[in-house]
Amino acid sequence: MLIPLLVVAGCGFKPEPIGSLPSFPQGVTDGLGRRVTVQAQPRRVVSLDAGLTEAAYAVGAGESVVAASGREQYPAAALRLPRAGAADGSPNIARLRKLHPDLILAPNSTSAAAAARLSHAVGAPVYVAGNGSVPSIEHDVDQVGAITGEAAAVRRMQADLRRLRTALGGSPPVPVFVDEGFFYTIDPAGNAARLLALAGGTNVAADAVAGRPFPVARLREAAPQAYLAVAGRGVTLAGLRRSKATRQLPAIRDRHFALVDGAALADTGPRAVAEVLELAHLLHPALRIP
Repeated sequence: MLIPLLVVAGCGFKPEPIGSLPSFPQGVTDGLGRRVTVQAQPRRVVSLDAGLTEAAYAVGAGESVVAASGREQYPAAALRLPRAGAADGSPNIARLRKLHPDLILAPNSTSAAAAARLSHAVGAPVYVAGNGSVPSIEHDVDQVGAITGEAAAVRRMQADLRRLRTALGGSPPVPVFVDEGFFYTIDPAGNAARLLALAGGTNVAADAVAGRPFPVARLREAAPQAYLAVAGRGVTLAGLRRSKATRQLPAIRDRHFALVDGAALADTGPRAVAEVLELAHLLHPALRIP
């Protein structure tokens, strides 16, 4: 199940207002804070980052993307693109040169020095993604829209967020547990936890230790009112209701349980807004978003 992606205004990067986009050359600020300038509207974009590939399609520049990272899951057209980098995700300079890109979109793991070397080796400007937080996704969509000469989708994302905030009003956040299987849970500092907070939830396993299952005794103490399980990991409402360890959890007793797509929780592209909206509906079943 995919969830709409909402963007936080007023924190992290602030998108540059683009209105009607000026003629080229066009300069933007990438996720590392580097100034990236494109002399003419890109016609051959190569993406080494799945989230930036999605951003390019979201702003209407998908037809210019000639190769991608190979890790894309959305949209369908991106899955048919040839792989731009090596199997481990690192840039393949020889392959990139053959693609003749006039813009390269790189993952956040790319350092400023590596981006400069890549740009020099291939002869194309390199835009590096932000850290994957919702504000940085908003920034990337805005800047990719500007640098490709396309209208960005940020305004629609911001409007969705405002509508959700209005609908939630002063409702208290719903205590929620996300089960990735055998009581392993999401990274408390990761993207999924941030999406939950935007959707009007609060992670009851905020003190979870990475690589360890969350103790069932502490889960009972936390008394989650909603229980989300990653699809395909064997967690079912029926199984939780049969178990003496979990049957009395408020979420299980009240059947406030749902399966979610693990990939959607980790999305660093524009779909994150859609994902937040869907999460909000899962956490607040009576929610009506205008």
